[in-house]
Amino acid sequence: MDRDRFSTETITYVVVGLIFLFVFINLYERAFPTASIDLQLTREEAKQNAETFLIDRGYDLTGFENAIVFGVNQSAALFLQKTQGMEKANKMMRSDVPVWRWQGRWFKSAEKEEFQVYVDQNGEITHFSHLIEEAKEGANLDENRAFALAADFLVNTANIDTSQYVMVESSSEKKDNRTDHHLEWKLKGYEIQWQSGDPEAGIGTLRVAVRVQGDEVGRFTNYFKTPEKFNREFENTRSVGTLLGMISLVLMFITAIAALVIFIMKYKRSDIRWKFALTFAILIMALFVLDSLNSLPVAKFGYPTQISYGVFWGILVVVAVFAAILYGVWILFTGASGDSLSREVYPKSIEVLDDIIDGRFISRKFCFASLRGYALAFFFLGYVTIFYTAGRKYLGVFLPAESPYSNQLDTYLPWLSPLAISLLAAVSEEFMSRLFSISFLKKYIKVTFLALLIPAMIWAFGHSTYPVFPVYVRGIELTIAGLIFGYFFIRFNIMTCIIAHYVIDAIFFAGPLLNSSNSYFIVSGYIVIALAAIPLLLGLPGLFRSAEVSPQTP
Repeated sequence: MDRDRFSTETITYVVVGLIFLFVFINLYERAFPTASIDLQLTREEAKQNAETFLIDRGYDLTGFENAIVFGVNQSAALFLQKTQGMEKANKMMRSDVPVWRWQGRWFKSAEKEEFQVYVDQNGEITHFSHLIEEAKEGANLDENRAFALAADFLVNTANIDTSQYVMVESSSEKKDNRTDHHLEWKLKGYEIQWQSGDPEAGIGTLRVAVRVQGDEVGRFTNYFKTPEKFNREFENTRSVGTLLGMISLVLMFITAIAALVIFIMKYKRSDIRWKFALTFAILIMALFVLDSLNSLPVAKFGYPTQISYGVFWGILVVVAVFAAILYGVWILFTGASGDSLSREVYPKSIEVLDDIIDGRFISRKFCFASLRGYALAFFFLGYVTIFYTAGRKYLGVFLPAESPYSNQLDTYLPWLSPLAISLLAAVSEEFMSRLFSISFLKKYIKVTFLALLIPAMIWAFGHSTYPVFPVYVRGIELTIAGLIFGYFFIRFNIMTCIIAHYVIDAIFFAGPLLNSSNSYFIVSGYIVIALAAIPLLLGLPGLFRSAEVSPQTP
């Protein structure tokens, strides 16, 4: 049959996919620019710099736990990219403005005292904080002595020329057993208007701030202060995206309830294929738990010192298991219900699943599902590249620069998270938005276009919390993509969509890593690309199998 051979249609899909892959490779940086910084400082080197700073300040780190992640001052990065353009903003963030940084914490279980140190890509300390108890005893310096102490720290420890700065804030706070002082300076002549020609819209400034706790410097930060109006506009925009995402989430919940109702109805009629549903549910649950455990080194950074260390780890494990069960139940209901409905309205769409359930991984059906899945994935990659390249140039669409580093590299097995997250998203989203939703709507409202459009929109606007502006852009982009995925589902099979979704996510995981100048990150990117090739490697042997017809398992 045409589905299991190199028909003109299949060849056309593959050729078009390769063309769009070429577009993606050549225009990727233009559509999705990566922050252009020279990240030569490794995580371990950043840790050593930070610990040297703390030890030189006279602090004893014996008994302290440590956690480090890579972070960004998002508001500053967005402000500079919006006002200066990507190229100039990248230049400023490489030299003048501390935006990208390693963020380190040193803490003890259930104790308030903590040290925080940020190290930028050049190895400079841009933030230091010593958290202490509110009631801790200390000196009661007057403002002049506090100013002298802060200025001495800036000159001799932070290597900042205070003659280039002007003081803009000064305040004191009387604690029970000491007096704290906050002092802040801004760099002279370094001002960037939020809206050109309108000073009242606010001005961004480069600042340094020092907090004197008793008679010691307890906090220092070198940062870019964004205008209040910009912050309010940004938060308002994000809130709209959050609202769209929440509406989509509510509709997904309603969809899940519908899947549960159909599941119960089909179960009473003995029309549920448990093997099919449980296979995917157990696979996803296992991957979710493994990924959660794999990510514990990164999760450690979020430890709240108000609770004991053991309780924190226990909570993480319990939450991981509970969330895995929820994912498993979700996939069980949507997968089993969708499978049953699809056998009624789109029986050909689950043929490949039949083969997999029966243990026939090497088959022509899976082989051609893989080929079409890659063709669809490559088409999508090229499509979104063109979408955002044109959107940036003609429609004012804005995407922040991508981080040149992924904290997933600090997990026990860096390759596991891309595998787990990509597969989890592919299975859960395709089961709900394609396998169940399209089959359900086709059965009960009969109109094919609406059966494709409604799930596509719900799925698309669920991504509105991503940092893309205007916030509705992702909804438009993915609604179109959802319609195309829906067509491939009803024209071919759900496995084509799952493979395409998995490959897309895996490749986007790899993109920023491959654009890095660090060899370790580049190698990690190639490992992720190798993971994206798994379906192809599994499918190719099936090319040499004869065409076969899978029986419909009751």
